[in-house]
Amino acid sequence: MTRYEFQLNVLEIRHSIQSSLHEGADYEIGSREKTPLAKTVRTCRQLLKVEPALWLFVTVEGVEPTNNASERAIRPAVIW
Repeated sequence: MTRYEFQLNVLEIRHSIQSSLHEGADYEIGSREKTPLAKTVRTCRQLLKVEPALWLFVTVEGVEPTNNASERAIRPAVIW
């Protein structure tokens, strides 16, 4: 698959996820509400604020879609 084909395929997935996040974020909750629904709504709202960053691996060549490099970098400290 070419990079362009990959980007086209991801576009459909991205729109689907955006739609789900917007649906979740649109629920009305109280400012101090502590229910599981309220937590989900707040999570959706926070994810929408950083949503473009979730797709950098698609738009910026060389950005890996995993955090493997970061995990490998901190592994010695965790083992120590």
